[in-house]
Amino acid sequence: MALILPAYAKLNLTLDVVGRRPNGYHDIDSVMQTISLHDLLWIERTDCRVFEVVGTPIEGENLILKAARELEGRLSRALPFTIRLFKRIPMGAGLGGGSADAAAFLNAANALYGLQLQSEQLIEIATDVGQDVPFFLRGGTARATGLGATVSALPAINPGWRFLVVSPPAQVATRTVYEAVDGASPSARRTPALIEALKRGSVTGMFGNDLEAVTRRLFPAMDEAVEWLQRAVPSVAMTGTGATLFAVFPSRRDAEAALAAVRPIGYPAWVCRPVPAAA
Repeated sequence: MALILPAYAKLNLTLDVVGRRPNGYHDIDSVMQTISLHDLLWIERTDCRVFEVVGTPIEGENLILKAARELEGRLSRALPFTIRLFKRIPMGAGLGGGSADAAAFLNAANALYGLQLQSEQLIEIATDVGQDVPFFLRGGTARATGLGATVSALPAINPGWRFLVVSPPAQVATRTVYEAVDGASPSARRTPALIEALKRGSVTGMFGNDLEAVTRRLFPAMDEAVEWLQRAVPSVAMTGTGATLFAVFPSRRDAEAALAAVRPIGYPAWVCRPVPAAA
């Protein structure tokens, strides 16, 4: 028996940096949303472990294999599998592709092996894999606080919305960006405002990211990309620590028009729909 699961990318519709801990890590407050851009995970129970990536090779730590180690350690048993990961989400772009893949693996393994792990147990394992992995276990629209692993569901956004998602080829180091946040500039605190606006159904101009100015200052290629895109779509905002940018539109027609406007710049770009939380 094999399972095929999508691993959906995410956008930080807002990202507030609200504090710095003694250990140097930062507390955030963010509205996160899964979108239709996705990887595909094909997984089958086998007698030995095989892992294959179709598409761009994974750079750095493989979070699927880390999730497998964490799960096996928790269960004190081996879980041999064959996985083919069809990679579509740009890596290191602020879209959470590696974390989405890890969460898809945990959900798949729970079903494939009949583990019957409860959501609280999966969340504990996911947190050990990465701070944003718990969000991807269900996805949808949610508020992430603390280091990002404390997730609370929010009302689903309008399914008619469309996101223009643009991935410039700028290389951004997440650690470098957070290390440069010293707290001198207060947070814009967009997250509480967006949550209230979501309840009213009117969210124009509510999106943004405290880290965008830092990323642009540290990485000139990112600053240049933002300037180019803002000439075509003034409302673009950054997700994560970059380099991906997005804009929100009330209809597919509006998003397609924006896509046509940014095509001449030459960056990879998509029109995506919001993906609701898994049942």
